[in-house]
Amino acid sequence: LESLEGKRGNPRIKPPFPAIAGLYGCPTVVNNVESIAAVVPIINEGGDEYAKLGIGRSTGTKLISASGNIKKPGVYEIDLGVPVEEFIYSDEYCGGIANGKRLKAVVAGGSSVPILPANLILKTVNNEARLMSYESLSDGGFATGTMLGSGGFVVLDEDQCIVRNTWNFSRFYHHESCGQCSPCREGTGWMEKVLHRLEYGHGKMSDMDLLVDVSKKIEGNTICPLGDAAAWPVASAIRHFRDEFEWHVTNGQEAITRNYGLAHYADPLPKLETVAS
Repeated sequence: LESLEGKRGNPRIKPPFPAIAGLYGCPTVVNNVESIAAVVPIINEGGDEYAKLGIGRSTGTKLISASGNIKKPGVYEIDLGVPVEEFIYSDEYCGGIANGKRLKAVVAGGSSVPILPANLILKTVNNEARLMSYESLSDGGFATGTMLGSGGFVVLDEDQCIVRNTWNFSRFYHHESCGQCSPCREGTGWMEKVLHRLEYGHGKMSDMDLLVDVSKKIEGNTICPLGDAAAWPVASAIRHFRDEFEWHVTNGQEAITRNYGLAHYADPLPKLETVAS
């Protein structure tokens, strides 16, 4: 809205919300194209009929932009509730991991959502099949779950480097930060710098805790959600792949020439009783 009015593209402080005072002070509806597109079948077929698609509170369909190390990248319109494993491996959708490789990790809803290792994206900690729905993907909170988000589904195989992937995300958010909020302006820059030195063999063991600390200082302290979007992928990468980050420190020169590999990220999850004991 600021850009449309010819101003610098900074987020606005709310309230007032755009529906009350938006473009040129007039009530304005701000929605993405996917939401507006869903209005047509809802009006034509009725809300109850449309709600029969999907599962639970995740009703209707969702556009998933699937990319990464899969045989059939593309945009798929799915009924919400399709099992993640079916979406990745069935010929109807992604067709499995390319070149006969094994699944290492998935970013399920765009670069801003927490990354999950293979053993947590296919099943929840309760050993239930993970579904392509808002509720199922968020099962376990940020500790063991993620979000469906924008539907940007990125698949990483055993040859991919989590440190490099996280650094690449941080570069993007540092570049995209408008600079209005200090935690985001300064924090995204620091995260990019620290991840860069980890990727290129100059990291320290204390860098992982530093990254988590910086991400906590950004999260929840900005006007718009870009700060949270920058913090979540970094925090989750260290939460689930800390040993890979540490390997980049202890094997700095080797990490430049080869990747950590699959390690234990696809191993079956221990039973809850085992975890509890």
